[in-house]
Amino acid sequence: MQAFLLILSLAIIVEALVQYAKTVITMLENKQYKTFGTQLAAILIAVFICFAAGADIFALMGISFSVHWLGTLLTGIVISRGSNYASDLIKRLQNPDIGEIVLEDVIGVADAGGKAEMHTSGVPPNA
Repeated sequence: MQAFLLILSLAIIVEALVQYAKTVITMLENKQYKTFGTQLAAILIAVFICFAAGADIFALMGISFSVHWLGTLLTGIVISRGSNYASDLIKRLQNPDIGEIVLEDVIGVADAGGKAEMHTSGVPPNA
């Protein structure tokens, strides 16, 4: 179970980093240099502060890297996105089910006529 949580946590962080990279690349392609500079400054400042403070959200979750400073670097990048983004990511790492549709809501959603039914579990998705 621990290995599954590790893989899931790393998958979530990789997805977040890829989305961040796509945003930065789009800024460069659209010649939004001022916005790109702001994002780059945010990354550098956040990474510096994380190294200075020894902040590592992965270590807090029990995940260690063979490259000991990688957790601090990734934490700085996540924090550079802002407190709301970092908070959402940490919540998702702690509970990967947030924002997902419950499986029983998907199973058996069509009646005999092929028309979709409403919720089957009584719990609205994304609640």
